[in-house]
Amino acid sequence: MLEAKLLLDNPALSIAEIADELNFSDQSFFGKYFKRLAGMSPKEYRQT
Repeated sequence: MLEAKLLLDNPALSIAEIADELNFSDQSFFGKYFKRLAGMSPKEYRQT
């Protein structure tokens, strides 16, 4: 989760690229996983 948050802090990387970098099968699965653990979507995390 820490690595995901660090990657999300880099606006040059898309959420799809981050999902791929972290070996998720697709962006949707990464988003659901992230939301379950962080309480917000990757997009919402980026906006905070």
